[in-house]
Amino acid sequence: MKFDISYTLDAFPRLFEGALITLEVALIGFALSVTLATLLTVVRTALNSRVLNVAIAVYISFIRGTPLLVQIFLVYYVLPVFGLNIGPVTAGILALTLNSAAFVIEILRGGLASIPKGQSEAARSLGLSGFALWGKVILPQTFMSSVPPLVNEFTQVLKATALLSTITVVELMRVSQQIFSSNYHPVEVLSGAFVMYFLMCFVVSRCSSLLEANFAIRRA
Repeated sequence: MKFDISYTLDAFPRLFEGALITLEVALIGFALSVTLATLLTVVRTALNSRVLNVAIAVYISFIRGTPLLVQIFLVYYVLPVFGLNIGPVTAGILALTLNSAAFVIEILRGGLASIPKGQSEAARSLGLSGFALWGKVILPQTFMSSVPPLVNEFTQVLKATALLSTITVVELMRVSQQIFSSNYHPVEVLSGAFVMYFLMCFVVSRCSSLLEANFAIRRA
């Protein structure tokens, strides 16, 4: 069977709609994961509780030690057993959030370790403490130093949304499956999906480079 680009071009409008859903789910899931990871990082550092540290370590080990697809199925199929009936999109976002947060916690821990202790001591000597210390001194520097790995994590989340097609989330991969199941030209349709994924990741990468350059100028 010859490659017929007309099927790719015909599929682009629907693929674009699927790409928007993919981007929306990825952005929401990643934003929630960064929020959750930030809260856990602040609480863990501030309290320095052995019990909390062990609980977070177990959580991270579980996420890293199991496939994301299994985690998606657990959220989608197991939660309703306990009375939590959520739709596929909500389940997908929750699974992506819990998965990504485990990696973001480690990213933020590395960024936190890169901040000289003198920064906190100087801030405290000026009367800053608690939320002011974290919000104005520690967290901004932590995020600035963590931009490259955070962007890399976002691209991983963006690509991982393809797995949500298994729980009927109508994102880019699911739309591709629907199209080639009707026209029987999977190569052409998946080539279009490939282009969509590449463009999204490329734009994210370029935005990351501009953001890093901006931070470099500010530091200088």
